[in-house]
Amino acid sequence: MHKPPQWRIARENARLIGYRCKHCGFVEFPEPRKICKRCRKPSEFAELQMQPYGRVISFVVQHRLPEGFETPLPLAVIDLEGGARVYGQMTECKPDEMKIGMSVEAEYRIFYDDDGLHIYSYKFRPRRSESM
Repeated sequence: MHKPPQWRIARENARLIGYRCKHCGFVEFPEPRKICKRCRKPSEFAELQMQPYGRVISFVVQHRLPEGFETPLPLAVIDLEGGARVYGQMTECKPDEMKIGMSVEAEYRIFYDDDGLHIYSYKFRPRRSESM
């Protein structure tokens, strides 16, 4: 079943939402678990609007991928401002431009095409301005 365009592009679907443990402050993303990964206490999480900015802590460049993906494709592990660690696809960045510590920002974009249906998610690109 295909979702209508209004749902796929609705602003509320484009928010980066994390969950902060009320016991220890650890941030889970994208969904909270039943037990906090850090303090191991039963989950009591508060919803947290995440900032779309972060820094690359590790990356890999994929050269062999299934049909439908362009290669080479840089993928990165990113520490977001506010505490969450995410794994994401890089865009607007050539593989030889990737660097540990580079500042990036998330953008809601077409992630892939599923038989004509655009699937949206976050991709990361080099941050345009550090002063934002």
